[in-house]
Amino acid sequence: MTMLIAAILLYILAVAICLTVIVKGHDLNSIEKKIKKLIARDSADSEQVITKKDYYQAYEIVDDLGTVLECNNDMVKYDGVKSVFRRVEEFRSQKQPLSKRDTDEVEQECQADKKKKGLWVVK
Repeated sequence: MTMLIAAILLYILAVAICLTVIVKGHDLNSIEKKIKKLIARDSADSEQVITKKDYYQAYEIVDDLGTVLECNNDMVKYDGVKSVFRRVEEFRSQKQPLSKRDTDEVEQECQADKKKKGLWVVK
């Protein structure tokens, strides 16, 4: 009896893993695509399509970050990471437009940061 229960649990686990692979998988065949549509109807990330332009832009940002981090000079790293971070913020703002409330909050934070001008050295 315990062998039967263990076999059933193992079978259920195998089916769950297969369904997870189908939902998260790429280059699916037509049967797998139908199963994916049945399982993940309202999933936001399941139907998200990344254009080649966005992919290459993100790849370029990450490549530039890698190049900056390979540098031996710490000040160059600091300035490079800041510029890459600005590029990431611009890329994200293109993809996800902010609501009016979020824009106001960001502006208030920027004004607060401007008031805190100063140089902090941490060792």
